[in-house]
Amino acid sequence: MKELLKHAIVALDLSESSDIIVECLPYFKKLGTEKITLFTSISVPYPGGLSEKSETRMKETMDNYKSIVEKQGYTVYAEVRFNINSYAPREIIEGATDHKADYLIFGNRGNSKVHDLLLGSTASETMQRSHLPVYLIKINATDEKELEDRKLYCARACRDSLNHILYATDFSETAERAFKTLRDITGQHSERITLFHVQSKGRIGTDDPQKLEEFNAIDRERLEKHKEILQRNTNAEIDIKISYGSTANEILREADESNATLIMMGSQGRGYVRELFIGGIAYKVMRGSEIPVFIVSAQRE
Repeated sequence: MKELLKHAIVALDLSESSDIIVECLPYFKKLGTEKITLFTSISVPYPGGLSEKSETRMKETMDNYKSIVEKQGYTVYAEVRFNINSYAPREIIEGATDHKADYLIFGNRGNSKVHDLLLGSTASETMQRSHLPVYLIKINATDEKELEDRKLYCARACRDSLNHILYATDFSETAERAFKTLRDITGQHSERITLFHVQSKGRIGTDDPQKLEEFNAIDRERLEKHKEILQRNTNAEIDIKISYGSTANEILREADESNATLIMMGSQGRGYVRELFIGGIAYKVMRGSEIPVFIVSAQRE
């Protein structure tokens, strides 16, 4: 195992969703993680806009999380950052940089009336800015009609996330970065890995059956080379699959039908705009997936 995911920064909003995230953290040891930085950003509307009692309560909540995670066997640091009109995604990225984290962990829901929520919008905005890999824990809510009766829950247990990894690739530079991460985290913890490529509907030539067959042959050979590399690192069963259609929809379909426990992919594909940190396909997968998603960012200067 290479030491590429030793230190995770975990974004919390001190809500019920944070309780769920903290409960999941023991299982990140399987990724080689040894150190956890718990981080939250509190947006204060104006100087003195947060009572001393509220500030103390938030720090105590974070200290309680820190105590729980220390008992899980990690080296733990916790920070509550108070700023005037702060913007959560920017603060999370700055916190990751300041603490020299290797990757980010957060859920894509929140339930707090105090400050910015770790909702889907914050997740996507953080992804747009992140130069680090991001592990997304999908948190759902029960269907009670009354908001106060709704309960949050982890859509898929993190303890099982490495059991069956669906690695989606378009063979771009960023996808290859994701493959290197896949190679380094599989080891003894994975039972099955699916190497998956989608021949995107609308790509020039894919509407010609003969040309599509040629594309499939070329890409299957590429996937076979990836399989050979993985077989040196793991005893997991490795499948190769190639599909045709809308890329994001096909990835989500395959994850559901194959009962995958984690989707791993690059943040952008071929021909991406360098000013953007996350492409449309990764965004759609991140929003639509019912299982954890591990997004590996593009190389940045």
